[in-house]
Amino acid sequence: MKSTRIAAWLLSALTVASVMTACGGDSADAGTVTENAQNGNDAVTEAVETKELTELEKRQQTPDNLPEKDWGGKDFRIICSEEFDFDEEFWVEEQNGDQCNDAVYQRNEKIESRFNVDISILPQGSNRDDVAKFFNNIVMAGDDAAELCAYVDYHAYKTIGAGSCMNWTDIEYIDLDQPWHNKLANDGATINGKLYAICSDLSVSSMTYTTAIFFNTRLTSNYDLDPDTLYDLVRTGEWTIDKFIELTKELYVDSNGDGKKDAEDTYGFGYMICNPADVWLTAFDQPLTVVKDDGTLEMTFMSEKTESALQKMRDYQENSLGFYEYTTQYDEELYFAKGTLAFSPMRFFAAYKALRDMKDTYSILPFPKWDTAQENYYTNADDKFQVFSIPKTASDPSFVGMIFEALSAESYRSVYPAYYDVALKGKYSSDPSTAEMIDIIMSGRKFEVSFQFGEDHFARLPYLFRDLLLSPNAKLASKWATVEKSINKKLEAFYSQFEDQ
Repeated sequence: MKSTRIAAWLLSALTVASVMTACGGDSADAGTVTENAQNGNDAVTEAVETKELTELEKRQQTPDNLPEKDWGGKDFRIICSEEFDFDEEFWVEEQNGDQCNDAVYQRNEKIESRFNVDISILPQGSNRDDVAKFFNNIVMAGDDAAELCAYVDYHAYKTIGAGSCMNWTDIEYIDLDQPWHNKLANDGATINGKLYAICSDLSVSSMTYTTAIFFNTRLTSNYDLDPDTLYDLVRTGEWTIDKFIELTKELYVDSNGDGKKDAEDTYGFGYMICNPADVWLTAFDQPLTVVKDDGTLEMTFMSEKTESALQKMRDYQENSLGFYEYTTQYDEELYFAKGTLAFSPMRFFAAYKALRDMKDTYSILPFPKWDTAQENYYTNADDKFQVFSIPKTASDPSFVGMIFEALSAESYRSVYPAYYDVALKGKYSSDPSTAEMIDIIMSGRKFEVSFQFGEDHFARLPYLFRDLLLSPNAKLASKWATVEKSINKKLEAFYSQFEDQ
């Protein structure tokens, strides 16, 4: 793994830092039953005199319950993109002393040795669009060219719509109840018992692409907003959108002295109205869709809360001195790194590159709640996190199931903990409150299935709130009526994709 990306792993690793800290203290309890599952399979249970297991130890000792099998050197080939270095979630060429790089290498080596397989990748360049295209082409050609395909979540409709994918719930050895499978994502993506695009801990990007509110501690402290005050707002449940607006709407400095608001000035909050805006309704606990007991979807976007939220965010963004709308995607990362933005909505991924040389100290908070009555803080992952599908032309689904399950389980046991360990030795090791905030953020992630079909059957539903913010004069009711009509026309075709193919 390139050294320029270490900062991101440091940040993403903090997702369970508070849990590990809380569980890591000495315990006087004895006689705990432990399981020795070094290889994830030969679990030997023994009663020993030991202290209570830490979160890390629990992970490392969770068996995958897979049988031992020699696959005779069989290839396990993963189609993926090199964009954003996605390929290095699955395969690295050699160990280089970086803990995260080496964890991926050692995971693969361990699985290769255990099952006598050869793990490799089939990179499709730096254009994420090429992955689904290649995947569909090999299926159309009847070519057994790969066992697995990894691609961005919002492209799932391309492979599912083409009928190219196997159903994960039919695959031998896949146990969706295991902790390395992302239940938050998979439950919502399962329609009529069919799951074609799965998310597991093999997808590090499902964590690193989680969105949060970053804040510059120097700038906020200048306005009597020290970190502890902000953390306490979160802890007491008072970190609401109204409080956030109150704290940021007047925070402005004409930094370049030209007498007008522009990108070079200092603001309380700003972003390009793009991916971060997709988080607002999730943060306010307003779902776009709900999967009903019969497996069908209910469209829940339109509500009084949605109307109120749109009015509130439009008013804030159009009439606040302290808000600035940037013109290029991820400009907020650039200006936050420059130290001219007090609060910014960003993915944990930003710490990989955009913030790695930032001079100011920064910390992280969850997105604000709608009001104090809302119980939890919520967020979602940028729609570019990776999910996995099996091509229908894969000759041995049980082989795919066994190796995918083993890789996901070993990622849970060893790759993620490597990130955590790096983080605990990194920039925020002396700031347990930041780790606590990130743990709150990760526990409140939501995954909306409509993102997988937003550009097709769902008429840009996941991006509708963003589009309305970009069009201040657009009427919510009329816009929704158009979108709802389009979705209803396509629902039958949508459900047909989840019938027996």
